[in-house]
This record gives sequence, C-alpha cells and structure tokens, in this order.
Amino acid sequence: MSSRISPLQVYKFLPGLNCKKCGTTCMGFAVKLISRQAKIEDCPPLVNDPKYSDKLTKLRDLLAPLTSATETLVQIDSDKCIGCGNCIVACPENIILDPPSARGCNSKSPNALWTVEDGKIKVLHLEKCRRYPPSRMNCNVCEIVCYSGAIKVVA
Repeated sequence: MSSRISPLQVYKFLPGLNCKKCGTTCMGFAVKLISRQAKIEDCPPLVNDPKYSDKLTKLRDLLAPLTSATETLVQIDSDKCIGCGNCIVACPENIILDPPSARGCNSKSPNALWTVEDGKIKVLHLEKCRRYPPSRMNCNVCEIVCYSGAIKVVA
C-alpha cells in the first residue's frame, strides 16, 4: 500500500480561490507543497482567514509526513528492516556508486548510498539518492522491493 500524497488530496484542503498570492493556482500550489517547493504559510488566505481554519488543520495533518521526512522524502524504519539487502541490489544509484552491488553483493564502498550492517540498513550517503534535491526524480524502487515495509517514500 502506497503512502503517497496526491495533489488532489492537498487541493481539497486549499481555499480554491486561484488568487495566485502564492505565485500559482491552487492546484499548482498543491503540487509545490508536495514537492516541498512551497510552505503552507505561502497561501495568505489559508493561514489568515479564519473560515479556512478547519482546512488548514487538516492540511497540516495530511502533510505532516512530508515535514518529518528527510530531504529525499524517504523514511527508513530500521526496526522493521530484516537486512535482506533488496534495496541495495535494486537501487539504480547505489549500483552506479558501487557496481558489485548489482551482482547481489552488499555495498562495501564508502561512497555507496547504503549498506547492510549488523543485519540492518545503514544509510551512508542518502544525499546521493535520486530523490534528493534539486533533481527529485520520482524513484521509489527501494520502497517497492522492501517487503518488510522498512522503507517508505512519502511523496
């Protein structure tokens, strides 16, 4: 089950005025909120007009996982990790950084994105993830192959 937040989910909690005080339409603003190119506070009607207070509260709740995630919007729960290494073998960027991992070997390079250590995923360089700004590619291979549910892409 995916934990992704869609622009339409965000849009229903916006004023729907398309006033462009945030610099775009409400749907455009919803997309920017999800990609963290904008903050809720960038919508003056939503934060300043009391008639939108319920929507504001619900929007903050909906977007809470995005504000608690790393810059890549990838959350890793090491308690759920079973150390299978599927993420290491499947991650396109990790294979570039450490080619032997494509053959099913645990990453040994200090430049790798991640490795398995003591039976758990250990993040070495999450900033090298394809999801990291500024590119923010829509990659979620690690989440797809993590059958223990330890890796979640939140947006």
